Amino acid sequence: MIGKKLGNRYEILAPIGSGGMSQVYQARDTYLDRIVAIKVLREQFTSDEEFIRRFRREAQSAARLSHPNIVNIYDVGQDGDNHYLVMEMVKGKTLKEYIKEHGPLPIDEAIDIAKQICDGLEHAHENSIVHRDIKPHNILLTKGKRVKVTDFGIARAISTATVTHTNSIIGSVHYFSPEQAKGEVTGIKSDIYSLGIVLYEMLTGRLPFEGDTPIGIALKHIQNEAIAPSTYNTNISHELEKVVLKAIAKNPEDRYESVRKLRLDLMEVLLKKPLQPLQSLPLEINKKSKPLAEKEGQVSEDTLVFEEDFNLNSEKNPKENNKKKQLKPFIKWLIILAALLGLFGIIWTMGNVFIKEEVQVPDLLGMPAEDAQRLLNTMDLKMEVTTSVFHPEIAENHVVNQSPLPDTTVKTGRIIEVVLSKGPETVLVPNLIGSPRMIAEVNIENAGLKVGEVDEVFNDEYPVGQVVNQFPNPLETVLEKTEVDLVISKGPQPQIISMPNLVGKDLRTAENILVESGLILGNVGKESSNLYPEGFISRQSIASGQDILQGNTVDLTVSEGPGPRARQERVNLRINQGGQIKIEVQDVLGTRVVYDMYHQQGDAFSTTVEYYGQGIIVVYKDGVKVSEERVPSD
Repeated sequence: MIGKKLGNRYEILAPIGSGGMSQVYQARDTYLDRIVAIKVLREQFTSDEEFIRRFRREAQSAARLSHPNIVNIYDVGQDGDNHYLVMEMVKGKTLKEYIKEHGPLPIDEAIDIAKQICDGLEHAHENSIVHRDIKPHNILLTKGKRVKVTDFGIARAISTATVTHTNSIIGSVHYFSPEQAKGEVTGIKSDIYSLGIVLYEMLTGRLPFEGDTPIGIALKHIQNEAIAPSTYNTNISHELEKVVLKAIAKNPEDRYESVRKLRLDLMEVLLKKPLQPLQSLPLEINKKSKPLAEKEGQVSEDTLVFEEDFNLNSEKNPKENNKKKQLKPFIKWLIILAALLGLFGIIWTMGNVFIKEEVQVPDLLGMPAEDAQRLLNTMDLKMEVTTSVFHPEIAENHVVNQSPLPDTTVKTGRIIEVVLSKGPETVLVPNLIGSPRMIAEVNIENAGLKVGEVDEVFNDEYPVGQVVNQFPNPLETVLEKTEVDLVISKGPQPQIISMPNLVGKDLRTAENILVESGLILGNVGKESSNLYPEGFISRQSIASGQDILQGNTVDLTVSEGPGPRARQERVNLRINQGGQIKIEVQDVLGTRVVYDMYHQQGDAFSTTVEYYGQGIIVVYKDGVKVSEERVPSD
């Protein structure tokens, strides 16, 4: 690739790095004379047309972003089999490299970096763009510690690819949100979770979840709680730890509502102000705590204690006291037996209440919500609708996704979470009338639609190549991926004309006549000719005077000579009355004026006229023909 010029504009200078989906190069924009970074997709992605379309669409959406904490996207293009993305060139290193060199980072520095990431993400979220792959590898640091977030929208394109690239997900899975790991719908709160993991790593120098395989790590995101970051870095305040744990809460509802609120809490930590108490925090299950019985002044719940009775009559009746003393062991054992029987009764009762049957979760995908509810009721399971999403194939109010998955073994009474379809997503058809065909087709794809049939018609209003009509009509609401048919102008309806005579004219004159007549010059041949001089038209494919439709093609043949022999004729005149004298020659070369001059009364003059082949010499006085002679006279 080094030295190659992509799109006849971007000259590849040197490799920068590579990733699971692309190679990155330093390049020079020859139009604007600036250094840029170019990300070229790997070959295994370029064969997937759906991925390429999604990649271009997401990249074009991300190109709308303009923020100091986001790497600018300048251009998206294709050169042969090379699909590429042109980006701002950022000099520095990735946050991942910086953490490896300096981690754990100082508290203030980690918060400042996280705050800048929040600023970039807030701008993206305000423009309805979710990153979906926040990780230190996608965060660049300049020498001045300016944060630049890159690869916006690319993760969404990758998620639609028809092949799996293990290498490209190993780095990302450490930062996946639980909903991403489950394959569920992701949103801005997934970005907040991933940012929380990045903040955790900056503060501790390590990741909260590690594993031997991507699946193992993903399961930990879903099932395990993170060890409190202060376990690894005692400099982390309680307030900052609350921010981190809230950002990486398993349930999206327990996380920050927006990156703006996360950034505000980080600023509060810097200002050393106490935060509002959290309603719920992930359980720190890995922190060791003492059993209840070991705490001072407390007794373990499974220890039974019986204290001796305080007897007010113990001194009044010693015999009675002795009897009571003899009865005490019996009473104690009777009480213990009663307590044990009561305990067994409680255990038996609770067993009937809490020991539940196990069932297999049914497959609800594609099922109407009402039917899914009835089926789960028959199995003593509960259904909870978590969200609704658009789906190109599954009808409205039908199940798109479920958790747990089908055939999972669960206890009766378990809540089965489902995602319902809102039906296919609808889009507005753009107004394409008057647009050039190429631009119309790009706008159709950018709107999430497909180019349908394309017809061409003659049209007096729109120039050649512009859209005359479309179906569906502009601004109609249609399903995503609906085909849009186009009608393209072929220009005005051509007229029938009489074919002009081009024989005997030079090639340039003949071309001008064809253009003025609305005809097209076709093939130009050559031949030897004794009748026409070199460079003059000797034949035409359509005869002079024949009816022909404008827009037709006319082939011409040009003489290579030697052409006719030049002849001369002497013209002698005497002027009876003064006037303008003009002599015109008509021969194989056409009609031309060979003499044009004013003479006074009584003038006599003689001139030699040259002609080719056979000709006619015509003399005019003041525009009136006075003589005509065919030559040669024999």
